[in-house]
Amino acid sequence: MPQLTPPRTKDAIVAAVAIVAVYLLLIGQGWVLHKAQAPREVVVVALPAIILASLVVPTWLLIRYLRRRGLELGFTRLGRDGWHLLWRVPALILAAGLATGVVAPLLGITPGADSAAETLAGEATNALPILLVLAGYLLLGPFIEELVFRRVLLNYFDTRMPGWASILLTSMIFGVAHVAPPAIIYTFFFGIGLAWLARLHGGITSSLIAHLVNNTVANLGVFAALFTQVAG
Repeated sequence: MPQLTPPRTKDAIVAAVAIVAVYLLLIGQGWVLHKAQAPREVVVVALPAIILASLVVPTWLLIRYLRRRGLELGFTRLGRDGWHLLWRVPALILAAGLATGVVAPLLGITPGADSAAETLAGEATNALPILLVLAGYLLLGPFIEELVFRRVLLNYFDTRMPGWASILLTSMIFGVAHVAPPAIIYTFFFGIGLAWLARLHGGITSSLIAHLVNNTVANLGVFAALFTQVAG
């Protein structure tokens, strides 16, 4: 299996800036809509454009930069070992959930159904734009996160510290990036599993698949509610 080119310090900084840009664009555009006191109907219709600007633009710029630098994106072929994802992905999701269930109460954190997706679903007057937002987030969010955390940062830290420390540090940053305490704990443990998959398969194809499955499973209830609204 071909070895991916290790990123340099500048590459790690550019990748970090890209993911921070995603969050700042999301927060900034949401703040503008809030301050403008836009009607709910206008906010709902504007959400797909917000997701497009916040996710697509930084992702596209990061890909262009990596290609100019001659760095592979890391989407390698799974090969004969790929079928093991059928059990590895559910096992990772279950293990991260169990670990969160054990650790969160010890820290005084109670998991709650307060995700942004559920909030949007509860307030939506038109379900179709929200479905587009969720679809964009579930597909594009994991894509740029895997590029940043598992392709660039993980491989960069590998050149600076032992492998186990690289996995832990990358997973900690990945967790903190998700802000809400229950999400931080879960994504920390899940990030360890994603890093293990990326190492095991020699690229981020496997970790992206696991990430997509996890996000889809986590939002099945939201999708069901929204599809019901559309059908109604």
